[in-house]
Amino acid sequence: MLVAGGFTLSRSDSMLAARLDGSPDPVEASDRLLLDRIRLGLQLVLAGVAIVFVGELVVHRGERPLISIIQAINFAAVAMALHFVRDASRRGFNLAVGFAAYAVTVVAVGAVGIISRDATSPVVLLVGLSVVTGTLVPWSPGWQLVSVVLVAATGIWTVATIVESPHLFWLQNIGAIAPTLGSTVFISYALQRQRAAVERAERERRSREASLREANRRLEEEIQQHRKTEDALRFAIRELDHRVKNTLATVQAVADQTVRTSATMSDFSEAFYGRIQAIARIHTALAVRRWEGLALTELIELVVGPYRHHAGSIAVECDGTFVSSELVRVLGMALHELATNAAKYGALSTRDGRVAISSRLDSNGTDRLRICWSEHSGPPVRQPLHRGFGMKLIEEALVYETEGDVTLRFLPVGVRCEIQLPVPSSPA
Repeated sequence: MLVAGGFTLSRSDSMLAARLDGSPDPVEASDRLLLDRIRLGLQLVLAGVAIVFVGELVVHRGERPLISIIQAINFAAVAMALHFVRDASRRGFNLAVGFAAYAVTVVAVGAVGIISRDATSPVVLLVGLSVVTGTLVPWSPGWQLVSVVLVAATGIWTVATIVESPHLFWLQNIGAIAPTLGSTVFISYALQRQRAAVERAERERRSREASLREANRRLEEEIQQHRKTEDALRFAIRELDHRVKNTLATVQAVADQTVRTSATMSDFSEAFYGRIQAIARIHTALAVRRWEGLALTELIELVVGPYRHHAGSIAVECDGTFVSSELVRVLGMALHELATNAAKYGALSTRDGRVAISSRLDSNGTDRLRICWSEHSGPPVRQPLHRGFGMKLIEEALVYETEGDVTLRFLPVGVRCEIQLPVPSSPA
């Protein structure tokens, strides 16, 4: 077994893929077969002409020079064709050149027979050439039929020229070899159909193998996607576990501090319920934004908005500064404590009271976000006698969590709180 890209391939699958990558195209294979067979046929003819040429020179030295000239021309024509027929992609050119050399050879055989006054040998050779081309060269039956007509015409010319009596003796000879010549056409047709069936089967095999490889590729992609989904799910579970633990720890801390600073059970219930509701609203908003964070104006509206008596009771002048999820919870809880205190004792305890919330960016070497909470037109404010959980959350927890600065003042006209934070990063 082999492992590739996250899934397992059997050895047979691997061999199948490798064979698919290396197997030639059926059309290219057909063109290559035609070229190889044409070159083989020309080489056989070239060898035969050379043997006959040498034999003529040895046996009939100088007696029949015209035969030697014809054989030399035939040898040169076949050699030239063999030189030019090299590129398998030039199928039409290869057929034309190969057939031209074949035609020269057929005519040369007939001419040599006429000069030597031999009608038998040329006819035998012509029939042999026709059989060889029908079985060896993978051309179409049409080409084979043309070659048979050429052989028959050359045979008639040769026999009629040599044997003048009895009249129409050539017809008897051609009639004797006609079935053999005709059978070569049918053999060529049968071989063509066989080759077509093989090519069709090869195309179907390649198509099936391509489909199998595509299915394997899709399976691998699905497996990889499944693994990515599993990794994302594990990460989400770990993140959920972390956030749940943090939330429970926050709720526990809020409960403990609320108990310590509550005089009665009623005070505890009211304060604890309000703080839990604030945490819940913040968590819901963060979940909607996929824990990327919230815009400052959205956070103020989420936490302080529920304490608004009318449109003018809370004025917000903030830009589009974005607060990261790490700061949203602690800043939101600090704003909730300011709003709760204002609703109980400060400006939001009456309809005439006003709260102004503004923000700006200060660039003094390091960019910092300045948030200002200012109350006015409410009841007179006095300095509290003890520091409750809300003041600790604003002055200590916010500073610790954000590495910022907080100034909380209880002025007679109203509470004023200035918060400075490092500029939060925007979500990607």
